[in-house]
Amino acid sequence: NTVEGVSAPSQMQGFAGSILWMTYGFHAQTYLVVMANVMTIIGFGIVIAKMVAHRAVTLQRVAFVEVGVVVVSFLSLSLSPTLLALIAVAVGSTGIIPQVIRAARTSHLTGVSVATYAIIAVMSAAWFAYGLMIDDVFVSAPNVIIVPAATFIAFRAIRSHRAYSRTMVADALPAR
Repeated sequence: NTVEGVSAPSQMQGFAGSILWMTYGFHAQTYLVVMANVMTIIGFGIVIAKMVAHRAVTLQRVAFVEVGVVVVSFLSLSLSPTLLALIAVAVGSTGIIPQVIRAARTSHLTGVSVATYAIIAVMSAAWFAYGLMIDDVFVSAPNVIIVPAATFIAFRAIRSHRAYSRTMVADALPAR
């Protein structure tokens, strides 16, 4: 029941990246990409809703960013599917970086799920392989960054949970 240690920019950028990937998947008729990103949007949405409830981010900020991404998604697709894919790779692969920075800078990661980041690492390795199998470099590329980043976050969260799991309340300020 805490969002301590969770990076709001990372969650919003991950949500945004999934919107871009979903649009790419529809255009490329790669419906596994669409389905995976619908599920990812739901996951990010739940975390973002908790962050809004804990006042770690405002609903207005979330809405502004995500509506903007929908507009960028359709505008870039109308110009060039390759442009959309490049933007999706850039946003999707770097969305985890704010959480990596937060994990590196703080020992209070009590709100960060070890299981989630372990699953992200394994899932991203699978997407990397899938992208190679279907000969789509855009599907593979982001995972070169995501796999090691998610693994790092999971290990940092394990250390935090071991250090702070005896307390019922996070001692640090809420994530902002």
